[in-house]
Amino acid sequence: MVYIIFWFLLLFSPLLFQFIFGNKVIKDSTSFSFLEVILISSLGHIVFAIINLELMSESLKHATYKCGMPWLALLMMEYFFGFVLLIVILTQLYILYRKKKSKKKVHNN
Repeated sequence: MVYIIFWFLLLFSPLLFQFIFGNKVIKDSTSFSFLEVILISSLGHIVFAIINLELMSESLKHATYKCGMPWLALLMMEYFFGFVLLIVILTQLYILYRKKKSKKKVHNN
């Protein structure tokens, strides 16, 4: 049971980090640049995916039935959350681009 909670925390944490700190960068309320936030969340996703897969492998070693479907399900969830993370990053990049473009128009007029 503890593994399951830990897996979900590791799955959600890069996405949650990107969402929170990406919004703070858009609102100019943090010292991070948007590139730093993207790098931290992307590398965090990769590292946490490896940790999750290792935890799953360790958990499956002690199972009575040797089945790889939970491992495959976790791998697919990692791909899904990576895709969602990419969508969030692209959406935030678009919002940041539009914000900078509107500021540029105001300064030119």
